[in-house]
Amino acid sequence: MKIYRNNLKSFLLPLIIIILFIAIPFNYAKGEVKFPSPTNLKYVNDYAGILDIDTKEYLISVGNELENKTGAQAVIVIINSLEGNDVTSYGNQLFRTWGIGQRGKNNGLLILLSMEERKWRVEVGRGLEGVIPDILSSRVMESAAVPEFKQDNYGAGLRKTYSIFADMIAKEYGVTLEKNEKISYNYSTQERRGTPIPVFFIIGLFLLDVIFNRGRVFRFLLNIMFWNSIFGGRRGGRGGHGGHGGGFGGGGFGGGGGFGGFGGGDSGGGGSSGGW
Repeated sequence: MKIYRNNLKSFLLPLIIIILFIAIPFNYAKGEVKFPSPTNLKYVNDYAGILDIDTKEYLISVGNELENKTGAQAVIVIINSLEGNDVTSYGNQLFRTWGIGQRGKNNGLLILLSMEERKWRVEVGRGLEGVIPDILSSRVMESAAVPEFKQDNYGAGLRKTYSIFADMIAKEYGVTLEKNEKISYNYSTQERRGTPIPVFFIIGLFLLDVIFNRGRVFRFLLNIMFWNSIFGGRRGGRGGHGGHGGGFGGGGFGGGGGFGGFGGGDSGGGGSSGGW
């Protein structure tokens, strides 16, 4: 019996180590802020499914015309929940992760809604902070969007605010938006989701480690994660850190051509936040 136990231990120990090196860091990383991938609609990313087709068509038409005439990118993101995160830092990190706006010009704008918390955030790229200062972005949202949001008229509120912000940006570039483009596309969101590792699987590995190895493997891995969290530094943050990556490529826009992706723009935390 002792020989059998030793053989089983010698077999399970390497197996547990290998699996835990993969499983625990994976779930540890998933504890960080998780951002959705951009949909193939680019300018409208409605993960909560609250907007009707007419509203999407209008917003995408205006967003596409704005980018074609100015290079600026104005994006709407609607999520179900912030999952415990602060709306201001979430909006800033999402903006920088996606790279909204053109690299160097940083002419991006993000309107973020979180339905569960009933919170909104307007994140303004560095290059547009003079055009849309914090106080102005707040006034636009409070006067044009919040009254509509309180009545659950999210489409109407977003159409008004998006149009106002787009006109402000267009004026800065010396152009006028017609807002009457007709665009044909499909509505597949192409949202990418990871495959979570079941909690009970981790618990099972933990019990095996405790039974056959007195929990040494788990203690070893926890020590690694502890020191990595101290010396690894923190990502994101409200302040900017220069140009951010290359920006998301984004899904192609259905039909001919396509709107392409984002340009690697950055934000230093300018904008405003609120609720309804």
